[in-house]
Amino acid sequence: MSARFIETLKRAGLRVTSQRAAVCEFLSKTNSHPTPSQVYEAVHRQHPEISQATVYNTLNTLRDLGAIIEISAGTEHTHYELDASPHINMVCLRCHQVTDLQENLAPDMLMDSIFQNSGFRATTLQVQVTGFCPDCQQAKREEIGRWLRGPKGRPERSAAGLRRKLDARVSGA
Repeated sequence: MSARFIETLKRAGLRVTSQRAAVCEFLSKTNSHPTPSQVYEAVHRQHPEISQATVYNTLNTLRDLGAIIEISAGTEHTHYELDASPHINMVCLRCHQVTDLQENLAPDMLMDSIFQNSGFRATTLQVQVTGFCPDCQQAKREEIGRWLRGPKGRPERSAAGLRRKLDARVSGA
């Protein structure tokens, strides 16, 4: 797969330096949706001479050339999609993790429909679904439970008591 990234750089007329090759090599071996800082940290461990700017510039170049896709998972939570095949990304609004939906929901049919209805020729299809992963759903339920129980660990039994807690929470008390 690193050959795919390197070939993309060559076709654009760019030099494939050892540092760019190191970024391409890391990208080809990861199964995740890495953030720019994760790419830098991993490549820097193997190549301490590489600068953060070189890593970020290489990622931006690969993105601009269409070899990787930038996924926004909220402010300061950019991830990169390395799989150009049509699929669905699920982005958690709380932990910002990005996972692929491993079901075939006929993205090729959607791409054909887009062309038939608009004349737009899609080269890749990335659907991004945002929500909350199971772990974050559970953590939120636990937070709500702790909030409802209050500092002494006893559940609030009256509606008036819950209203007081809510009012205190809203007013910042």
